[in-house]
Amino acid sequence: MKISLQSHTLSRSELEAGLSLSRAFFSEAQTGLEVEGADCEMGIIHLDIHYPDTPWQIEGNFKGFSCETKLRSAQSSVVLNEDQIKFILSHPYAGKEDKRKFLLKRGLFSLLVQVTGHTPPWGILTGIRPSKILHRLKKAGYSSEERAASLREVYAIRENKSQLLQEVVDIQQPFLEAMKNHPQDVAVYIGIPFCPTRCSYCSFPAYSLQQSREPLEHYLQGLGEEIRAAGAWMKARGLTADSLYLGGGTPTVLTIPEMEGLIALMMTYIPHREAREFTVEAGRPDTLSQEKLSALRASGVDRLSINPQTMHNRTLQRIGRAHTVEDILKVYKLARGIPDWIINMDLIIGLPGEGITDIRETLAKIKVLEPDNLTVHALAIKRGSQEHERGSTQNLGKELEGMQEAVMAAARSMGMQPYYLYRQKHIAGNLENIGFAKPGLECRYNIGIMEEQQTVIGLGAGASSKIVNPKDFSLVSFHHPANWQVYLNRWRETQRKREEAEKFLAKHLRPLY
Repeated sequence: MKISLQSHTLSRSELEAGLSLSRAFFSEAQTGLEVEGADCEMGIIHLDIHYPDTPWQIEGNFKGFSCETKLRSAQSSVVLNEDQIKFILSHPYAGKEDKRKFLLKRGLFSLLVQVTGHTPPWGILTGIRPSKILHRLKKAGYSSEERAASLREVYAIRENKSQLLQEVVDIQQPFLEAMKNHPQDVAVYIGIPFCPTRCSYCSFPAYSLQQSREPLEHYLQGLGEEIRAAGAWMKARGLTADSLYLGGGTPTVLTIPEMEGLIALMMTYIPHREAREFTVEAGRPDTLSQEKLSALRASGVDRLSINPQTMHNRTLQRIGRAHTVEDILKVYKLARGIPDWIINMDLIIGLPGEGITDIRETLAKIKVLEPDNLTVHALAIKRGSQEHERGSTQNLGKELEGMQEAVMAAARSMGMQPYYLYRQKHIAGNLENIGFAKPGLECRYNIGIMEEQQTVIGLGAGASSKIVNPKDFSLVSFHHPANWQVYLNRWRETQRKREEAEKFLAKHLRPLY
């Protein structure tokens, strides 16, 4: 289906604010601003906003056309009058869009709920960090009742998501206060964009090592140069890493000597706190052994992520994972036998062929293992993934929400609480990804990067850097090229940009450090 968004009163740039919201209702539709004629299998949305001119009003209508009949098959309309608009605008608003764009989303939301019979759980929110809204409202001094009313009446967020958001923000608060009070502390991310095989849902920059390890060897040499340069810059500026995160890809594709060499390089050149947090993504059980796990722990790693995604062998085979459920259980037992580190496990709901019974069975098996953290993603099928090329579709139905409810119940039964969440484009069910943790075992890196209240130095292909000023939390972002060969030629350019951004913020928004 094609969806066209049109208006007599809104500019093209204003209309663009409504496109992403339209996708929350029509996840597989092609959405745009203009259309020639009335093609079959098409929905035309017309929306007019009368604001700030009085009388204030939002008028919208939807006309659907069917391929089978070549005739109009659906028609709906909606009107929000001045009293309704005033009621919405009377509540605290913390968004960065102007009121016309905001009212466009409110009118579009009301219309499409009527058209589709579906109410997206996150209301009109389309950004990946919904918790930022609540943090802004809280910082502005609004009471918990006023914040709840804003989420409900302004953003049209469902009550259960509003409560989830407020719980997450309360748990994050002491971490964010510490980041604010220690702006010289930063997070350092190091990316290893290589995997033993490529998962069918993956759209991240990750290269398979099935043919040769030579690219990885070249990559590690260049990465080492960047670590030395970035570490020298951090030392000169008085920056200290309070969290280190080795991600990917799959960092544990490195051999033990390669891993020990990389970590030794990090510890030598990157200034870090003695009590820093050090996470390694060990996502693939087929890349782990007793010897490698022991080497990681001996090198100072205190957080490990073992990511089964599902506990069903048929699904693991379907999505291209080169391991079995039995491999997961074996490796987890080995990891748990090593003391004094926190173990996270990742799961995905909405995987091809899986329903609510499957996720409940997976959760039951995870509960027996008693991990310290659990991160649950709703599948997002993106361009660049094999699932997208296969034409796999997302599900907006109730079953996904049932899966999410099963996840929440299981996590709480494990003694965990939600401590960070984020959303993605094309996410299944228009839901969210949630990180759970037992109290006191939350991951500081995850909170800092999601709430964008701590500077992140990203090293390696595909890594992102965010230079944050804690005075007003403005930031400048930089991204390394995803292609590892291009990265090796350009990382110095990104390092220069990091240095220039930090100097600019330090000069114009003092005090920074």
